[in-house]
Amino acid sequence: MRIGELASQAGVSVRVLRHYETQGLIQSRRLANGYRDYPLVAVAMVRWIRDLLDCGFATRQIQGFLHCFGNENFDAEQCAAGLAQHVGKLRELDELIDVLSERRRRLSERIALFGDAPSVAIGQEFP
Repeated sequence: MRIGELASQAGVSVRVLRHYETQGLIQSRRLANGYRDYPLVAVAMVRWIRDLLDCGFATRQIQGFLHCFGNENFDAEQCAAGLAQHVGKLRELDELIDVLSERRRRLSERIALFGDAPSVAIGQEFP
């Protein structure tokens, strides 16, 4: 499959695919005319990479457990590094949630110091 078709099916730009290839996350072979040719599995691979990026992983981290791709159920021994990184990322997110919750609490207290100011709900613009 050509790069434009992969981009369309995976929902990413051609530029993103070139970046992933530079990072070693996906591979193509070159046709006689110089065009990149990707295997059909590349669509699922790119979606998997996007999901991991959305979870907060960097491309460098994803490289560490790329070999786990394609397994419906990860083998804990074979993908031990991937499991450790997932657990670590979850811990980081929990810590960030705690920090942000505390900041929100403190900010709400400061807003209350304004006395008669209208209360501000989450996501609501202050008039």
